[in-house]
Amino acid sequence: MKLFINASLPTSSAALKRVNVLFDDKIIKISADDIVTEEAPQVIDLKGKILLPGGVDPHSHLWEAGSDEKKFKAATASAIKGGWTTLTELSFFSPKPIFGAAHLKAAIEKISSHSHVDMALWGNVDIGEYPYHAESALELWNKGTTGLALTAPGSNPLIPEITFTEMMDLFFDIYESDTEFSYQGYDHENHAEYSFPAHLDGIKKILRRMQENPIHIPRVSSFTIIEFINSISKRSDISFSINLSDIMHWLCPDDFSPLWQCDFPEFHDLLFELLRTNKIYLLSNNAALTTAEVEIYRGAPYQMMEYSYHWVLSELWKARKIPLATCIKMTSENAAKRLGIYPQKGCLEAGSDADFVIYDPEGTTEVKAHSGKTITLTGKIDHVYLRGEIPGKTPAGTFTGRKQSPKRRHNNSTWI
Repeated sequence: MKLFINASLPTSSAALKRVNVLFDDKIIKISADDIVTEEAPQVIDLKGKILLPGGVDPHSHLWEAGSDEKKFKAATASAIKGGWTTLTELSFFSPKPIFGAAHLKAAIEKISSHSHVDMALWGNVDIGEYPYHAESALELWNKGTTGLALTAPGSNPLIPEITFTEMMDLFFDIYESDTEFSYQGYDHENHAEYSFPAHLDGIKKILRRMQENPIHIPRVSSFTIIEFINSISKRSDISFSINLSDIMHWLCPDDFSPLWQCDFPEFHDLLFELLRTNKIYLLSNNAALTTAEVEIYRGAPYQMMEYSYHWVLSELWKARKIPLATCIKMTSENAAKRLGIYPQKGCLEAGSDADFVIYDPEGTTEVKAHSGKTITLTGKIDHVYLRGEIPGKTPAGTFTGRKQSPKRRHNNSTWI
């Protein structure tokens, strides 16, 4: 058992609250008063440093063809070093797609053996196994996967391509289960290649076919699409992620080079107002090990995870006065809710996993951006804890299964 004393805890206002925190692998008690225990815990004086929840990322691409365990370990080590304690694998190019219980078991074993962070998992649909694909999809959902990943056009030769019409049949087959889906791609039936209009048309096609299942769009790089999703979010259970590299390039173009098309600089004031008022739901690293040929499936360098959480604190909170509570929601709380793993992850409450980022707002830290340029960030991440322990060289990650439905009715306090 361990006891943090003199920790500064963020609140819903701009204030920080001085507290003590008792924990082992989970948080036992948080109190502004002294915490008395029967057995003497290890006491750690944070001396006013800020205690933040570990970052939760709704999707990454670290199981791609050609990657090995060594690279996977390196990527998850980068994540934990930067404060991302939970990643969610949404690989479009996995050599071992998760189609059923046996595949899920093998994936969980891989996490236990090779991951430095806890991981949730998206499943895949083998439409070629008709009509049994729906049974397999429900089996994955019932065993705690985050949901089912859909791409159009097909991105992995090992996953049979699914048409928009077949998606409609799938949604209908499992309508009553509340199963969540992610969709990435574009309307390739009416567009020759990826573009923002093609992406938006693909999203509209998905929404016309959806019943009431939750749907998550893993990467949106166009303000027009953000505006459309926000306009219909009260009628459809839809969420989206903005890639952190897009935010970085938009706000700090001299420090961060663009990784793909993004129109955020053209809508600076409107997009910044969405950030300021908590109308951007999720930020994601979209970390990947390989580069996809089709731009919509392309991920960011996994090394970004070493500084991206810190960058949010330095540039959004400290430099641009985005409320700290909003930054936490975008990088941790909202993702955990959307993944169905809240409050186990994404918050600092009694009963939650003891995943901590200890942030010292004094001083500065130099990091090397993915552009190769050395940049200076405000503050310092002193330590990161995963389930009550400071991670070592040996992977200690576990599978984090979904505990509840991720429908938006669970997100009333943080949704638009």
